[in-house]
Amino acid sequence: MADQDSDSKLSTITADITVAVLILFIALALFGAYIDRIFEWYRGIIEWFYSQEWNTIKRVLTILFTVINIGLVTLIIYSIRRIYELRYGAPEEEKEIHVLMPKDEVRESWENIRELANSSNPSDWNMAVLRADALLDDILQHLGYEGITMAERLKIVDPVKMPSLDRLWSAHRMRNMIAHDPLEQHTRESIIHALKSYEQVLKELGMMEYPKPYQE
Repeated sequence: MADQDSDSKLSTITADITVAVLILFIALALFGAYIDRIFEWYRGIIEWFYSQEWNTIKRVLTILFTVINIGLVTLIIYSIRRIYELRYGAPEEEKEIHVLMPKDEVRESWENIRELANSSNPSDWNMAVLRADALLDDILQHLGYEGITMAERLKIVDPVKMPSLDRLWSAHRMRNMIAHDPLEQHTRESIIHALKSYEQVLKELGMMEYPKPYQE
């Protein structure tokens, strides 16, 4: 029984080998029949390759990839912007900015200074002097007076254009005392006197007309 199984397996293997050999011979025969055509096809590819104007193709590819790169960069920028908007919200529309003339700025700023001076709190009085000095310093810089500090700018002011220069120096010295010791209290009369000195200089510079009186 075992011998019959062995013979059967051997017969099967032999048949498989025979079929494989036949297929191989058929393939070799077909290859031999078409070998000339295969070589002609190969030579055609080689001749086509060497006959092409590769500089033209290179320029075309360069333009093509440049366009693709520009598209990719645009897509990346758009994606980053969308991610930012989704995470932080879309940017608000630009608000209309009203540019004020110097006189308008002085009038609005001085209204705030006047409110501080009319306060019942002595610390507000000190703040009024500090803001008045800062306002005048900004105006001097706006008018082209050079210097690192306001004192340096005041030294180059023409007394003819600013007759109240001496009064301004006195007010500026009070400002320095307040800045160095903000807890020191000054009488309201001295505060009002300093503010009126600033007002007078602003009028001489053409930045203020007729200021309102202070509350008693």
